[in-house]
Amino acid sequence: MKKNYLLFLFLFLLTLHLSAQSNITFSVDMTGQTFTQAYVSGSFNGWSGTSNPLVDMGSGIWEATFPLADGEHEYKFTYDNWTGQEAFSQGDVCTITNGGGNHNRILVVAGSDKTLPTAPFSGCVESASNPGPHSLIVNVDMSAYGGSINTAVNINGQNYNSQGLGNWCGPCIPLVDMGSNIWSATIPLEEYTYEFKITVDGWTDQEFFAQFDPGTVTNDGNTNRYIQMYGDRTINLVWNTPQILSAEANDLNINSFKTFPNPTRDSWTIKAANNSIINIQVFDVLGKNVMSLNPSSNEAVIDGSSLGLGLYFAKVTSELGSDTLKLVKH
Repeated sequence: MKKNYLLFLFLFLLTLHLSAQSNITFSVDMTGQTFTQAYVSGSFNGWSGTSNPLVDMGSGIWEATFPLADGEHEYKFTYDNWTGQEAFSQGDVCTITNGGGNHNRILVVAGSDKTLPTAPFSGCVESASNPGPHSLIVNVDMSAYGGSINTAVNINGQNYNSQGLGNWCGPCIPLVDMGSNIWSATIPLEEYTYEFKITVDGWTDQEFFAQFDPGTVTNDGNTNRYIQMYGDRTINLVWNTPQILSAEANDLNINSFKTFPNPTRDSWTIKAANNSIINIQVFDVLGKNVMSLNPSSNEAVIDGSSLGLGLYFAKVTSELGSDTLKLVKH
């Protein structure tokens, strides 16, 4: 009986482990690069230069879908077994800089499949959408703090281009006591990834995190929170409690398309939220390409008068990436 129980427990835990994965579609525009094969190399494959190859989709776009475990993953696009790799600078908004001084893309997988926007090789999709400056609202719950707060709760972090989070100065950016142990501040920030932490009375006291705590990065022996400022954001923190604050590509709404009417009897209008639509490919349920458009506008009309009734798929490519939409004609 005990053996059966242990076997059941093992199978249950194995199933739970396997289910905590999501299918992630990576996409990169390799235009301008000379190479044979593109790859995704990251913490999820031991930074292998050959484990996760991408597929040539044409027009410089390379894509592939892989299952990844929930959590934070660092990665970058490479080619020909590390013959070439993406190059970033510290603070680029789609990246973090880890303890080894490497600037890598960061991805948070949180229990759902996602298609990442097509990224330019060595570039951030976010930067082309809305480069800022942005507004950061920080709310900190200090209920768990056991010491005394004499002057203020502060936020201390990095600066870029003379703007940022006080350049670790101590008392430069105080938060306001809102009552009920909540302290708050609104801070204008340029579009970068910032390291920071909450402190008390300048540097009288500070948060302490361990390496690999969620939502943190360790550099020069210091482990700090990080945040990617890709747009106006509000974050709610709890003193000394690590949490993931990183940007997820599908939350950026940079590739947001509206389709109307849908279903339709004759035509669909597709409108891009923040950029211009470059190309639309319409496929039937058998995968046959039945229509191609090159609107070069933020709005396009798909004339479905020549199409039969049923379900179609439109792959819409904009300046910032691509997405696939379902179209229904009835």
